[in-house]
Amino acid sequence: MAVTAEMIMAVVTALVTFGFGWLAKKFNWIESKYIPVQNFVIGLLAGMICYILKINDVDLLTSIIFCLVGSMASGGTYDLTKTKSKESEDK
Repeated sequence: MAVTAEMIMAVVTALVTFGFGWLAKKFNWIESKYIPVQNFVIGLLAGMICYILKINDVDLLTSIIFCLVGSMASGGTYDLTKTKSKESEDK
């Protein structure tokens, strides 16, 4: 499998989203229920930045979609790991 610019964009976006989500929960700057909105905004901005910087040769919508997938997957993965940890503690 070849590593493409789109894959790199999604991974970088996921890492940035994970960092912001972790900071938001640690410092309580927003309520947990608004973190998916934060993830969406990060994905949207990352997609626009990637398009403006011409990181790849795709249109704006494709750049935004790749970054949104990365950002939303990061938030979901983080929540999944915390849910699994809580279930283990309950047993």
